[in-house]
Amino acid sequence: MRRLAAKLAFVHRTLWQRDYTYRWAVLLGPPPLIGVVAAALVLTALPAMWPGSSTKTGATTKTGGAPWAHWTRPVPQEAEPFAEPTLPLPPRDLSGHFQGLQSGWRSEVHPMTVDVTRDANVSGAVLASFTLDQPDIPLQRVVDAGPPTGLFVASAQSFFVVPTPGLYAFSVRLARSGTQSADCVARLNSTRHRMIRNVNINMDSSAVLTYPATQFRLEPGLFKVGVGVGCWRGDREMGAGDLTLMVRKPGEATLRPVTADELMRPEP
Repeated sequence: MRRLAAKLAFVHRTLWQRDYTYRWAVLLGPPPLIGVVAAALVLTALPAMWPGSSTKTGATTKTGGAPWAHWTRPVPQEAEPFAEPTLPLPPRDLSGHFQGLQSGWRSEVHPMTVDVTRDANVSGAVLASFTLDQPDIPLQRVVDAGPPTGLFVASAQSFFVVPTPGLYAFSVRLARSGTQSADCVARLNSTRHRMIRNVNINMDSSAVLTYPATQFRLEPGLFKVGVGVGCWRGDREMGAGDLTLMVRKPGEATLRPVTADELMRPEP
């Protein structure tokens, strides 16, 4: 019964934020009739409009759980492609590597609470920090770095190396493994833009979800990116799966995982 109430609250909050018709229906019309009809129409369209759809990126997507659970919260901004400055590329050493940089992420673990509508509220407090020398973020590494009890997520920062000017697209892919479904949060942002903020309810243990991409017109340099990820079941963190930053560079047709030499973090 509590799970059903949470789902209904999630639907109400989503429709209230997105659909002005639904707001008028709740305020002026009979909610049992007009509200249910509006909810049915919007929820029917959600799989094609939001992260369950691959029409924007051209990437294939395998999702689990109910279609209503796939939700990326939009942020009003200017039209894509976005223009965002990059930091200058540092000089290379004798071996050809950028001075002061190495591959991977700088990561932190933050406590998280889940409200009655199943939204994830992440605290700014830092429970632990760690580094990764690889482009993907294993969920088990997050669990190992976090506390033994309570819910938490990892946030990670790095720089994408922009070698040539042009149109770039960024997204993340969340892939689960194991034997149990879980609720998962995924986030992606740059210095100026929040690209993805998603809560996926009851994600299947074998689900793979690639979110719609955001396009940027960039000049050569270092483009700062940040991600957030965590999966849980009830009051227990789940460590089976990983989050991967996806990119489409100028001249490429589809999104692909970033490589180790494209993602650089400052050396300690």
